[in-house]
Amino acid sequence: MANLEMLFEQWLDGKVLSDKQLQQLENDPEYAALMSQAKVWQQHSRDYKAVPVPTWDRQSTISQLSAVRVFSVAGAWAVAASVMICSLVFLLMPQQQAPELLDQVAKQTQLLESQQKQIDQLQKIITAQNELQQQHMYQLAKEAITTGRVERQEDINSLITYIKTQRAQDQAYLRMQLNDLAEQVQEQPMAAIAKN
Repeated sequence: MANLEMLFEQWLDGKVLSDKQLQQLENDPEYAALMSQAKVWQQHSRDYKAVPVPTWDRQSTISQLSAVRVFSVAGAWAVAASVMICSLVFLLMPQQQAPELLDQVAKQTQLLESQQKQIDQLQKIITAQNELQQQHMYQLAKEAITTGRVERQEDINSLITYIKTQRAQDQAYLRMQLNDLAEQVQEQPMAAIAKN
């Protein structure tokens, strides 16, 4: 694949390739499509002709208005209107609404104080709930540990019982084997025992 890429780059750079190399590129579908596109763009590049930019008469397309005259009249009226409005706002509003504003500020202050009290109460409730939850978690952990100890003790007791049972069975089995050996020894004549 790297060989085809190198051949394609050489072909794009204008190097003459052998018929076998060209055949390799044309047989690969990916590089065949790339070669086809490259040939189209090379043809467009050869056929390109620069077109001169047309001359444009700016004066004939845009009407000329006196910018200074339009903005000077409108600007003067806008400045005068804004000065009048600002002076009315600053002169009339504080005199008429001063008591109302003071009442509103007092109400807002009271509202903020009551909200602060509510926040303090909620904080106390949350703290109490956290402490209660910690106590419950501690109690649950103690119960889990106790339950685990009881279960381990029961498991150990059952294991000890199992081991004792196995030991008793093993001892009974050994006794049976020893009894069988004793019987075999007693049945053999004394001369056979001495030879063994």
